[in-house]
Amino acid sequence: MDLSDLNDVLTATGPFVTVHVESESALEKAAEKYELTWRDVLSELESQGVDERTRTAVHDARGEHSDGASRLVVATTSDGVVRLAVPLASTPPRRVVDVSPLPHLLPLIDDVTTRVPHVVVLADHAGADVSAYYDSEHVAKQVTVKGHAPDIRKVAVGGWSHLRYQQRAENGWEANAREVVDAVVDLAQQVGAQLIVAAGEDRQLVLVAEHLPHGLKDSYLEVRGGRGQDGSEALVRRRVSDAVSRHVATRTLDLLEGYAQERGQHKRAVDGLADVVEALRKAQVETLLVATDAPGYSTLFFGPEPTQLGTSAADLSALGVDDPQEGPMIDVLVRAALGTAADVQLVPHEMTTAPQGGVGAVLRYADAPASTGSEATGSEAAPSDTSA
Repeated sequence: MDLSDLNDVLTATGPFVTVHVESESALEKAAEKYELTWRDVLSELESQGVDERTRTAVHDARGEHSDGASRLVVATTSDGVVRLAVPLASTPPRRVVDVSPLPHLLPLIDDVTTRVPHVVVLADHAGADVSAYYDSEHVAKQVTVKGHAPDIRKVAVGGWSHLRYQQRAENGWEANAREVVDAVVDLAQQVGAQLIVAAGEDRQLVLVAEHLPHGLKDSYLEVRGGRGQDGSEALVRRRVSDAVSRHVATRTLDLLEGYAQERGQHKRAVDGLADVVEALRKAQVETLLVATDAPGYSTLFFGPEPTQLGTSAADLSALGVDDPQEGPMIDVLVRAALGTAADVQLVPHEMTTAPQGGVGAVLRYADAPASTGSEATGSEAAPSDTSA
């Protein structure tokens, strides 16, 4: 799923039912416990005044306990339509069964933005298994390269025959590597891979790395392990998972370092609720940053359009909204960000580079300095219309 797929949810008319419950399959009698969980969900929804049609639709969208670590379902009560029903890779810190003016989408956004589409290569002299993933759990597609045989192994026979066999082996390895790389390129394009993780025989990995196109070389790395079915598969999967986690962490650190630099120079970054709201009104936000300690109890006011938001009802009246609604701060900010094609990233608040006000934003452009009175120019200035 891409965040742009949430348009149907963002444009729907509330109130919204949001259910986010655990669905772990490793528990004893997991299926029975999952059904009991959903019975409790129905009871809670009924106590909150949700009609039977909507309750039934939500329950029917519960999926299976084995689909993922948790299940997120969003429905609109005005028409009893389920707008979103997806498994997530992590469990919620607490069960969510709520009716609100806006859906609670941050768990899904955190899940999507921490997924790393990647390709895993397990190679040896006889070929390779190449697998593509959209996340760390589910194989999107797998290709097996069988390789070129016979004469794939080097042999010690001596003389000219020895050299001929050696050359055949080298040629076989080279041909295998090219076929493996072709499979890697194809699968990487299909899933939009950000990472290529390889394990296997050293000689074959050297050739694979040599033949990778330039655009994939920077995303290629190797981990220890092999292709053989010798019981080490789980260890290789663990090392691949660790590599993906490091990639996510590095990506987050890079984002925060860039944010802190721009913030320190008072350029393409803002910190704190008031400045973030102002930037979202102007569709100026490139990436909304939500710190893990952002207050979940605060509220904002919003109107029909994503850019209509403010800290008071009077703010919305000034924007021409006759009947502003009040909703959870994070939900209003997320709606405004996604509605203006901005990214959203949940970031650890412990980092000194994180937003100090709970929320911050990397901007698409910087406002022109008000003190100079000069027109905004250059790539860091706000766009202006000079055609008049």
